[in-house]
Amino acid sequence: MRNDIILTLLWILLLIILLPMAVKVPSLFIYTDDPFLSNNIQSVQVQHILNKYFNIGNFDYLYVIINGTYNKSIQEIYSNMYLLNNAIVITPYEYYNMLQGEYIKYLKSNITLYNFTNFIKQLYDNLTKLKMYLISHFQYFEYQLNVTFWLPLHNFSVNICPYYEYNFEKVNGSLLQRAQYAGYLTFKDPYLLYFSFDNYSNYTFAFNFLLKFDNYSDIVYKLSKINSNIERQLLELKNFEYSNNYYNLSIKFHNNNYWLFIIKIPNNESLTAINKFINNLKNAYVVGHLAYYAQSAYYTQNDIEIIDITTVFLVTILLIILVRSLIPILILITSASTGLILAYGLMFIEIQLGYKIYYISGLVVPPIVFGLSIDYGILFIYRYFEELKSNSDDPLKGAFRNSIRGILISGLSIVLGFLSFVISPSNLLRNIGIALVTSSISALIPAVFFIYSLLTLIPSKYLSFPRKKLPDPRDIRQKYLHDLSSFSIRHNKIIVVLTLLSLILLISYSTTIHTNVNVNEIIPPNANSLIGTGLLENMYNYSIDYVLLYGNPIGNHSLICSLTKSLINQGNLVYGPVSIGNIIIPNNTQLYNNFYKDNYTLLIVYLKYPVFSQGAIKLTNYLIKKGFMVGGDNAQRIDIVKNTVSIYFNFTLLLTIILIIVYLFIILGSLILPLRLVLTISLSSLLGVSSLTLIYSSPYWLSPLIIFALLFSLGIDYDMFIIIRLIEEMKDKEFNEAIIKAVERTGLAITACGLILAGAFFSLVVSDIRFLQEIGFGVGISIIFDTFIVRPILVPSILSVLKKYNFWPFSVRKFLYT
Repeated sequence: MRNDIILTLLWILLLIILLPMAVKVPSLFIYTDDPFLSNNIQSVQVQHILNKYFNIGNFDYLYVIINGTYNKSIQEIYSNMYLLNNAIVITPYEYYNMLQGEYIKYLKSNITLYNFTNFIKQLYDNLTKLKMYLISHFQYFEYQLNVTFWLPLHNFSVNICPYYEYNFEKVNGSLLQRAQYAGYLTFKDPYLLYFSFDNYSNYTFAFNFLLKFDNYSDIVYKLSKINSNIERQLLELKNFEYSNNYYNLSIKFHNNNYWLFIIKIPNNESLTAINKFINNLKNAYVVGHLAYYAQSAYYTQNDIEIIDITTVFLVTILLIILVRSLIPILILITSASTGLILAYGLMFIEIQLGYKIYYISGLVVPPIVFGLSIDYGILFIYRYFEELKSNSDDPLKGAFRNSIRGILISGLSIVLGFLSFVISPSNLLRNIGIALVTSSISALIPAVFFIYSLLTLIPSKYLSFPRKKLPDPRDIRQKYLHDLSSFSIRHNKIIVVLTLLSLILLISYSTTIHTNVNVNEIIPPNANSLIGTGLLENMYNYSIDYVLLYGNPIGNHSLICSLTKSLINQGNLVYGPVSIGNIIIPNNTQLYNNFYKDNYTLLIVYLKYPVFSQGAIKLTNYLIKKGFMVGGDNAQRIDIVKNTVSIYFNFTLLLTIILIIVYLFIILGSLILPLRLVLTISLSSLLGVSSLTLIYSSPYWLSPLIIFALLFSLGIDYDMFIIIRLIEEMKDKEFNEAIIKAVERTGLAITACGLILAGAFFSLVVSDIRFLQEIGFGVGISIIFDTFIVRPILVPSILSVLKKYNFWPFSVRKFLYT
């Protein structure tokens, strides 16, 4: 007794040590795919080349769409910039000026002067083009007016436009003249000379002014009065012939009271910091690659507590219905909670050793630990009830001795199945595998040893409370199991044929299922970034592909021209050796030099679709299939999906099956039993995946993989319970009778375990995130089918058809009879 108390106290001490570590783990989850991209993936190789030769890739962008006036909007953004490290705000003017400057730099060598008459004619034509551009992009003219006339009257410290401030300081004249000319120098827009501090904010007046203006000679007169160097100014205005075409870039910085600002941030910026920035902004939406992941982290962490509470609630309700005694229920819940603390505590230690927990890895831990821990605990406690009913000399040790074999065989087979992930070539699968192995071991240990130590301290007479008698593992509820297994044996051949036909149909159907990588799978519909995406689609193409060709632009000229024209014709923008935006410039050595480094030619493609959208993924996938090296967020997404799915179904799943077959062959001396197990688990898994399409149409790309991964490990449990009990019953019974008794005697435990494990996963359905809902629904349905159809009907029928061949090539192992 004293040793039992010491053992229990050691458990309590361990939990006290691990609990502070365990509570920190959910906040340490990794939500981006980047850490799990291996160097052999093409998009990663492209990124290395972009970093090394083109200085691209050390930063990312956030796109802020904010409702309000320009001045209030930018002030609000700047007031929250302290939350982002080394971030830079790119205002509309700075963006236009940056692109215009690049454009002029590339084309400067092509500018030629006409004679004076042609020069003036061209100047007037370009002033007309500028006027038409400002009318069609009036929000940009509004921005120019605000910068030109609002800043001198207020405070330059808001840093809206440093270049304007520089021009304002260097020119002379009255306050109004300085403001007008500084605006002209900054924006190269002479129409600003016709406005003042009194009328700049009257946008109706400004718009009508542009519509009616036709006195271009007056512009030349105004410029000559301000500065005698009229020739230089006219030449600058003539450059609109080139620079104005650049504004064909599909971008609106102002649309329906919303202003767009771009924030350049380091690509390793904290997702927590990004979320704080998003939450601090009022009437604003933040979109972008890292914003999606930040929002996924935010909403997932909010859901974790709800999911955990729901899991405990569902499991408790099911235990009350199935066990109907308070003390055993408390023991099982305590054991499961202990397993969860142990799992998260171990994962915290693994984090200190360099392990990064992918959030999916962390989120499947609670249902796995709760489900498995209670599964094993129920098997142990039910066996203990059997020993008590039979008046065994030492019922607790008898229960431990008789149940530990099945629990360890089942538990180790699950660990072995998950271990195949750990030795997978995929970084992401290895990451998930470490969490799965940690979870399964953490569920196994307390389910036996912690429960055993608790039962040594609790007199058996208290286990029935509030009932008068102990729960009977052989009650009236077993009759349906007896009837089902008897029915399946009588009609075994028909059931086996129907099983095989069902498997063929489900395999055929599964090949037609299309998965997706949509961002709305990992963040809820009401998420800030998802709402902002709809607004941003009408303002800016922000999804970028980086396409690399090996060789110089001259050697690949025809291929580059063909690809560039094709992409532009589809509505995309291409910046490369033969184009700027949607303008084809086939022969320009300056462009060649800027987009060619160390025998690599670069094309920067601005897709007309949002990042991670179906259109963006489809177009990027097209470029990859054409044999081009493609980098960027879309390409990395495609690569990690293809790499992970391909490795799982072509390597990891096969390795899982092989390990299970070899392990069970060593344990049972049979090849047929594990092969039959693979068949029935495949049936349950395929049913779960197929059922997703009925509710969710196109499931997330990870959902089928997770369902197969969990079923091909967790599904071993119940089968092993039946087989081990079958071998025990075969000692003194005819084979078919032994099958019925094995199903009957283990049936209540399996039913309870199946319901609880399914309930643990169904708790994920309460999440706002569709991907988690899919996992919970798919795994839950698979386990329900496995519990109520496969184990009591399909397994008995297959066993009875095969008879002695179940144990081929050897007879049942001798030690299993002892």
